[in-house]
Amino acid sequence: MKKIFFISSSFITLIALSCTKHANDLEETMPRATIQILSPLAGAVYNSGDSVNIKAVAISTASIHGYDLIIRRANDTAQLYFNHVHEHNDTLQIDTRWKAAISNVSLEAEIVLYLDHDGHTGMKKTNFKVK
Repeated sequence: MKKIFFISSSFITLIALSCTKHANDLEETMPRATIQILSPLAGAVYNSGDSVNIKAVAISTASIHGYDLIIRRANDTAQLYFNHVHEHNDTLQIDTRWKAAISNVSLEAEIVLYLDHDGHTGMKKTNFKVK
């Protein structure tokens, strides 16, 4: 009986010690990113037919795996413009022109970063108008 108890308690102790964190264990950290939209500025107003320059800088703690640039009406999910760019770097310079062929509308530009292959993303939006 003592032998079974000793073996059982040794086994449980071994499992408990293998599950605890050790000083030299590596922890996986989720990548983080910041996106600074330089243009269009929030509340900017363009005329119909103008070229809207979408400029941004994205910086991540790890290599970014690409991004989406989306333009849509504010408070709407229908996309007026969509572009996926597959680019790898920890710093991305985003610079795209879009011709505003609509009028009298509030719009939003959204940038979605793909930070890894595990589904982690970063996102930033800005609102602007076309009159």
